[in-house]
Amino acid sequence: MGLIKKAKTGTGFFLQIIGGLLWFGCGLLMFIWTLYVLFSMFGALAIFAGIILAPITYFASIFIIWFSTGVFPLILLIPYLLSFIGVVIMGIGGAIKGDD
Repeated sequence: MGLIKKAKTGTGFFLQIIGGLLWFGCGLLMFIWTLYVLFSMFGALAIFAGIILAPITYFASIFIIWFSTGVFPLILLIPYLLSFIGVVIMGIGGAIKGDD
């Protein structure tokens, strides 16, 4: 019984770490790319506004890049979706780990 519980806890932690790395890495990539696009289109004040409104900038990043450049960023859709998949994987890991 104790071995099964340790295996579930270890697997849950592992999935949470993998999901966290996906979420943080891909989310940071999208956030920095969006700040770069905002800077190149609107100037330095846009970076300040993007950082102040960081959650909105992150969620709307694909649309900010799309509307600023006029071209849908298909290649950036991959890390954008992977960041949300990372959040789901962290949730699955938390469900597997269970309560201590």
